[in-house]
Amino acid sequence: MKPAARLITAVFILLICFSACFNKEEAATGEPAAKALFNAQMDSLITSLLKLDTLIKQGADTPVLRPAFVTSRHIYKRAEAITEYYFQGLTRRINGPALPDIKTEDGQVWPPHGFQVIEQYLYGSFHDSLRPTVSNEVNLLITDLRFVKANMPHHAILPRHARELVQHQLIRIATLGITGFDAPVSFQSLPESAEALKGIQLFCRSYIGAQLLNDSVPDRFDNSINYLLNHRDFNSFDRLVFITDHLMPLSRLLDQRMAVAAGKDTLALSKPFYGTFADLMEGRAWNPDFYAGYAKAVATKEKIALGKQLFADPRLSASGAISCASCHKEKLAFTDGLPKAGNLVHGGSLPRNTPTLYYAALQAAQFYDLRSTSLEDQVNEVMSNTNEFALDARATAEKLLADPAYRSQLSAIYGADKKIGGYEIRNAIAAYVRSLNPFASRFDDYLRGQQQQLTTQEIHGFNLFMGKAKCGTCHFMPLFNGTIPPWFTKSESEIIGVPAKPLWQQARIDGDSGRYAINQIPELLYSLKTPGIRNSSRTAPYMHNGVYTSLNEVVQFYNKGGGSGIGIELPHQSLPFDSLSLTTAEQEAIVAFLGALTDN
Repeated sequence: MKPAARLITAVFILLICFSACFNKEEAATGEPAAKALFNAQMDSLITSLLKLDTLIKQGADTPVLRPAFVTSRHIYKRAEAITEYYFQGLTRRINGPALPDIKTEDGQVWPPHGFQVIEQYLYGSFHDSLRPTVSNEVNLLITDLRFVKANMPHHAILPRHARELVQHQLIRIATLGITGFDAPVSFQSLPESAEALKGIQLFCRSYIGAQLLNDSVPDRFDNSINYLLNHRDFNSFDRLVFITDHLMPLSRLLDQRMAVAAGKDTLALSKPFYGTFADLMEGRAWNPDFYAGYAKAVATKEKIALGKQLFADPRLSASGAISCASCHKEKLAFTDGLPKAGNLVHGGSLPRNTPTLYYAALQAAQFYDLRSTSLEDQVNEVMSNTNEFALDARATAEKLLADPAYRSQLSAIYGADKKIGGYEIRNAIAAYVRSLNPFASRFDDYLRGQQQQLTTQEIHGFNLFMGKAKCGTCHFMPLFNGTIPPWFTKSESEIIGVPAKPLWQQARIDGDSGRYAINQIPELLYSLKTPGIRNSSRTAPYMHNGVYTSLNEVVQFYNKGGGSGIGIELPHQSLPFDSLSLTTAEQEAIVAFLGALTDN
């Protein structure tokens, strides 16, 4: 072969090699690249925790142990999006609250484990006698993480999963990260949230490639991360600015890019929330029918209209004098203004305060003791209760079917060939309640861009609510109830120590045992559902027994540390029992913010 020919051949081979390398680099995205990144993160995290364990065993003191712990937490936060998405059953053991995990289905109570337990030891009164205990916790955590690492290869990171898990992590940052839920003792929430954002950034680069993260995406990431790193003081951090100016725009931009990568991979599964973080903040993309449990229970306009009629019809009761609207008055945000609901059958009062029906549909369980798993079940209990309607749903259906107008409506909605019974009555009422999610407060308008809607005091109140006052660690934004983000499939209950009388010292616990009456587990004694606080300015008096007549009193109760802070002995109180040290002006700001949650 002539020299010129050899040169041409060599150049041709080099071009082929370069092309192959280029294509290989281009192909190093998607699921393989994302899994390789996650695997490396898990290796780094396990190595970091092994180092922490070594330091614990060698006798290192907290000035050395705490930075090592923080390093491990930061590595975890970068890998959190995938871990939380694919290992929901294990993540409470990895990074759940340092509270017992109560399994009511079998009466089991499991002690807490994971990062937050280790955090409590290292940032509490740590001493040498605790070293074996903390070392054991670290090794339990390592075991769980090794399980995650070993099993992640068996999970497919589909495009629709990638799109959703990114939004889930943004929701987690806003609702569990910057609120202090994840780091309640170390106050590392803000730098940890920055690491969580870096984790999303790395995931997106690996999964969809830099070519789809062009334009303003890197800037959005960098600006959001820098805002967290440049505003590190937990109490003064402006969460509303961070949410509206950084996370919401980033959410929209990332979803646009991820939608391109997902293409037609958009299989819709039944879930309570379908949207992006920005959708969540703007009150969109909810699916109240998820909590109904049955496909045939799905609400329609016709069902809602019928349910609204039934809601106000006294024929639902045996006496013919009581309707749902007798206790749930729309002008009082569907409450009744009484400390405890009136017993309209026998006189006197029922055991508990009447809760609002606004946003009741966006909870996984009903009643203060969580005993009903759907609104249909809740309606059935009211109907059959001898102190309320005292007429079961089947008998109610027979009574209503005697009315030609109702018979015609029921037949049109549920089918002329179907025998109408109690379920259809309950389902129609439940459909109406599921329509009561207006997201029409001034706070909602602010999140939609109308920033003149909130006063400076109200904005300050929101930042206190979500930060220093720790309200947002139980009343999760933006529902401000106990439905846990980002999956929204479980509703929480808490033991806060509500007193029988409004005393501020030497108080006594209210006698209502809460969930303990349903499940006799000591850790559930006095545990009651975390209610929604939207429209709370219209729903006085407050607490399950109506003990407080104003929101100022409610905030004062929490500021003092709940029941423990006013002299009640509560071994299982889940509320932080130390004083929040809120000033009078700060308490007033929180009350002002609560007023901004009133639907217009």
